[in-house]
Amino acid sequence: MTKPRSSADKVLEVLLLFQESWPELTAEEICELIDAPRSTTYRYIRVLRDKGFLEKSPAGAFRLGPRLLQLGRIARSRLDISDIALPVMEEIAWQTRETVLLTRLFGSNAVCVERIEGAQAVRISFEVGQIQPLHGGASSKILLAYVNEDEWDEHLTLPLERFTEHTVTDPEVLKEQLREIRRQGYCVSESEVDLGARAMSVPVVDARGRTVAALSTAGPSFRIDDATVERHLELLRSGAAAIREQLRTGL
Repeated sequence: MTKPRSSADKVLEVLLLFQESWPELTAEEICELIDAPRSTTYRYIRVLRDKGFLEKSPAGAFRLGPRLLQLGRIARSRLDISDIALPVMEEIAWQTRETVLLTRLFGSNAVCVERIEGAQAVRISFEVGQIQPLHGGASSKILLAYVNEDEWDEHLTLPLERFTEHTVTDPEVLKEQLREIRRQGYCVSESEVDLGARAMSVPVVDARGRTVAALSTAGPSFRIDDATVERHLELLRSGAAAIREQLRTGL
């Protein structure tokens, strides 16, 4: 049984509507997208404007406000793992010539916190700061796989969104994949979020053995055959181990 959403849930839902493709939204568009009465929608907007999370654009629509930029700087300053991971990611990008991603779990979403472009990069939609559901793509699925299994349902919003024809949208099939990912210690995905892209990911764990991030490479399928996958996974495992050691020693 689906729990009713609270006002706080709905207010956050308003913020999550804004994407690169939708940087500005009118009150009417917000009302329609969150399926709420006009008066309720205006109340949510007013709260967000008062706190600086939304502001009105010259065109009269709404866009994200300066308070979010401030929070983003604060969050970024606390992500010490990013500073540790960057040299490792740069080395992997140099050796593979492909895009390298560092992804973290925030709530029930994966967020890209660092990205290094390879010398022969291809367009991958997972940009720094972007939020992505946990059921699609290697970076997301490796994070979900290492969440306690009895919490998986809490992190999945049904029905699961289909990004491409290769996205797994059956929860039971997904859960079996997650168990296999955890058994083998890595995830390989193909065209689950971006058609024609192949990605490999391994968990990054801290000194206490907790998964704190996912380290991934991604590139076009035509450049990444099975032998290349194995080479990437070897580099990712070594990189994750180096990050763990620095987290352990604090160096």
